[in-house]
Amino acid sequence: MNGASSAKAPIVEGVSVQRLSEKLIDGSIAPGLDPYGNDDAIGALNTAFVADGYFVDIADGAELEKPVELQNLQAGGQTHVRLAARVGAGAKAVIVERQAGEGAALTSSVSQLVLGEGAEVTWLIVQEQPETATHLAQFKAHIGKNAKLTLFVMNAGGKLVRQEIMVRTTGEGADFQLRGINLLAGDTHTDVTMVLDHAVPHTTSTEIVRNVVTGKARGVFQGRINVHQYAQKTNAKMACNTLLLSDDGEFSTKPELEIFADDVVCGHGATVTEIDHDHLFYLMARGVDEKSARGLLVKAFVAEVIEELDDETIVEALEAKLDEWFVTHG
Repeated sequence: MNGASSAKAPIVEGVSVQRLSEKLIDGSIAPGLDPYGNDDAIGALNTAFVADGYFVDIADGAELEKPVELQNLQAGGQTHVRLAARVGAGAKAVIVERQAGEGAALTSSVSQLVLGEGAEVTWLIVQEQPETATHLAQFKAHIGKNAKLTLFVMNAGGKLVRQEIMVRTTGEGADFQLRGINLLAGDTHTDVTMVLDHAVPHTTSTEIVRNVVTGKARGVFQGRINVHQYAQKTNAKMACNTLLLSDDGEFSTKPELEIFADDVVCGHGATVTEIDHDHLFYLMARGVDEKSARGLLVKAFVAEVIEELDDETIVEALEAKLDEWFVTHG
């Protein structure tokens, strides 16, 4: 709560959870605090002020039956936390990162993940800060040989939000899947920026981002895929689709490909649209009121991304949050 971790970490077989404050004191986390680069403002801010968080170490071969949830809850003021995780070879886990709170606040949160050979991780970021909060976040991951990372990001709050995603494939056979949902309303601004480095041969990735914009909200998705010179046989695809529900809402998309290899399959695309009035008329002609009809169409637009997740309980929880958002802002 407000940047301080719980005194009692949960006990889970095959999982070691340590308060980050302990690793800050003994200096063992210091090498991981370095900013991503000279222009890494969020990393530098977090490094300067971070006081606590968690370090999660999942043993080789461990298969967690239930998700691990990491919460960053703020009650106003400033909050700076770091969530670090190492997943051993062949391990499987679902990790839920929840960012929420109340009151005017400035929060920075940096998440770091290292996947060992053959590991499989689904990491979910659910950001639902109040519309009085500024939320600056960063997710960094290295994906080892034959490992798979599925990253799901839902932004459903915050006055000013920037979510950075930096992922690097470090072993052949690595696979990265990004699924994102941005629900933007009111007079807010959300920016999602991704940099994906395919640094070795025979790696794959697919990024799909869906955005719903209403009110005077503004959003940005900047996605860059770098295919390094020796990363032959890379297969990378990226798509960003936006649904505008108001005339005053805006969303800007900037997909990029930077390719230095000559034997790859890569592509990107972006679309912006409004609700199809024929679809709306079809539902209303069958007795569905206009708001409910619009809600069904919005849900159909984003539910495809949510339903790709394997855990039915998580899917139901995310769909419930989608319904709650639409009741408030639709």
